[in-house]
Amino acid sequence: MSMNQNESMKILSLFFILFSNILLASPQDSLTLYFLPSPEGMDWSGPKNLAWSVIKNRFADQDRFLGHVYVQLSCSGKEELTGMTAKNFDYIRQLLWENRGLGILYHSFEGKLEEKSDLAPELSKLLQEGKLNFSRFMLNQGQCDRLMTYLREFKNYKVDRYYGLANRPLYGEGAGCSAFGVSFLEVAGILDQEFKDNWQNFLNIPLDFAGPPVTDQTVSFLKILFLNADWTPENKPHKKIIFWDPDRMYGWVQQKIKGPRPQNLSLLKIENSQGVVFDKSNWPVPVRPIWKQHTDPTYSKK
Repeated sequence: MSMNQNESMKILSLFFILFSNILLASPQDSLTLYFLPSPEGMDWSGPKNLAWSVIKNRFADQDRFLGHVYVQLSCSGKEELTGMTAKNFDYIRQLLWENRGLGILYHSFEGKLEEKSDLAPELSKLLQEGKLNFSRFMLNQGQCDRLMTYLREFKNYKVDRYYGLANRPLYGEGAGCSAFGVSFLEVAGILDQEFKDNWQNFLNIPLDFAGPPVTDQTVSFLKILFLNADWTPENKPHKKIIFWDPDRMYGWVQQKIKGPRPQNLSLLKIENSQGVVFDKSNWPVPVRPIWKQHTDPTYSKK
């Protein structure tokens, strides 16, 4: 039975609409955060356990012994691959000679943004080995343009000159690798409460064992290694640190891969590594300024 011309035109129109939707939903515009965990895991349950886990990870067979977060931004055919790292990660001198104690958690090292030419072969190798996982976020053009602007200004303002666990990138303080990655979600307006609940860590640093820059006193690293004390309770004097944890990020993705999946989440495999994909392209583009006002009026990100 043949169909008339009107029916043919309707089918062609429907096909065109469906095909257009497929093109609009293509994975061209996306943000991907790759999570590499520490090789032996970081034990944040107490100061002594943290110190010993740093030593164990340092002598494990992995260059990124504290874990790492890589940032891949794909927008209209242009791809950026970057991350935050230390240009001079002299933590041994800071701990053993400068005697910073737990204050090293607030120390700013000399930092730098990593280049795509260096990261691409490293990331490819890790994906083939299945040593990391990832979260991919599908974006609209407005979100992508805003993130490209952020990355460009991050470079121009030289915010990457400081690398530190506690540094807040959107205040121009510098960044650690994980805070740098999360800052892209915040700039795009897609930082869900679930990420905050599952990716962040909070510690109350005991002031008696926190050297510079938290206090003026020096604290031996050996003292931390054999310290029989916990993190300070809220009702006692302490210095709080809030940070994003690559191990927690990796563990959260693993749970999503293995557990029941909500409707807004799908799985993706790249080489031998699995990750999760969220479609955030229908979220509105934020209109607020990218950069936040620093609480210290004398501070300048420039």
